[in-house]
Amino acid sequence: MGSEPAHPPDSGREHPVRPRLASRLTTHPDGREECTIYPVDATPEEQLTRWISAFEGSFVELDSME
Repeated sequence: MGSEPAHPPDSGREHPVRPRLASRLTTHPDGREECTIYPVDATPEEQLTRWISAFEGSFVELDSME
């Protein structure tokens, strides 16, 4: 660990390689939904730090942003 970038620059590739991601939708007891996105190939240790979550209302359908 150090100052190395999480996604190093591509070495002249026409299309950058994107990580494969998975998502999980969780409904909490109060009815709020939470979407968590994480790399599919993350180890159990990496799963503790390589994810992002958002509650319902904080995310939108992709088509609505294009």
